[in-house]
Parts: sequence; C-alpha cells; structure tokens
Amino acid sequence: MTFKKITVFGSASKTVSAKYNAQAFKLGELIARNNSTLVYGVGDTGMMGQVFHGLLKGCGAVRGITIQKLLEAQCENPDVFKEGEMVVVPDLSTRKFMMFDEGDMMVILPGGWGTLDELAEFCVMVQTGKIRKKPMVFVNLGGFWNPMKKLIKQMYKEGCLNDSRINFIGFVRKVERVIPKATKIAKKLEKLEK
Repeated sequence: MTFKKITVFGSASKTVSAKYNAQAFKLGELIARNNSTLVYGVGDTGMMGQVFHGLLKGCGAVRGITIQKLLEAQCENPDVFKEGEMVVVPDLSTRKFMMFDEGDMMVILPGGWGTLDELAEFCVMVQTGKIRKKPMVFVNLGGFWNPMKKLIKQMYKEGCLNDSRINFIGFVRKVERVIPKATKIAKKLEKLEK
C-alpha cells in the first residue's frame, strides 16, 4: 500500500513538551523515506516543526496549507519553502478541507484545540460523505491519546458511534508503526467497499 501524501496534525506550540520532539522528527524522516509528501498546516515550531525538519533531513517533499494569521504565528522562517510548496488560503475551513482531501491518510500527533478541531472535522466529513474514508492513525506517545481512545470506546458502547464511524481509526505507540497500521486499515476498508 502506497500513501503518496500523508497529512499530519499536531501541536505547533513552542511550549509543547520536548519529550515528543524526537518522535515527531522521526515521523518526518519516515515520511521522506516512504517517498510520501507531507501535507500539513505550515509551521517550523513545536512538534509540527520537528516533523517538517525531519522531512527536510530526509529530502522529502512538502505541501503546506495555511492561512495568513497562522503563517505569521507558527512559521518563523517562511523562506524555507520553495515556490509551490506552500499555499495561503482565505480561511480555516478551506485549509482543513484541502488537508483532508489531499492526504491519503491522516496522522494525529499530540496536540491542543486545533488538533482536536481538525480530527473531529475530518471524522464528521467522513461520516457525511464529504471526504472519502481514509486511515486516521493516532500516535499515542506516552499515552497522550489514552483518554481519546477511552472516549471513543465509551461513545461506541453507548451507541453514539457504530463500526462504520470508527473503522478507519487506529492507535499506535511509536511512529514506526504509523504506516503499517494505516496499511492494515486501508486494506480492511478496501474489503468493505467490495
């Protein structure tokens, strides 16, 4: 299974715990090694900056999608992007839709409100048929996403979610497991479509 473009969401905050940075950097290197293009919200700070710098170290390709306000807040050096690698769109809705649409899979690193917004909107767009179902893999570094995993199980148990609304979601503890997990999910989704 080849993922030509991999969309990554996670914190771009400069105050995020440094314990996640090495794994985020490694994710960027893995995306480059997989010959995939990183699709992300443009940033050279926080974990997202580490993903980007890992990608650059591996000579990988990038597709940055952002709005002007986030570009100013999260990208200290926009000159690192070559012509055509970054696009500034008018609003967050357009930005998110393009990131969902362009990626062949979604990777969710630890993050805050923005990350929660992005992952929830992706799930709703899948549920309403605006975006085709694609693997979404949470990188559960240090158990960060354990509460989310528990919440999804609770929503399923209480009938708020069903198999068709969660069968594209997976959790891994290490970035090395992201692509194998996404491949497994993609194969399962392929079978269900037949």
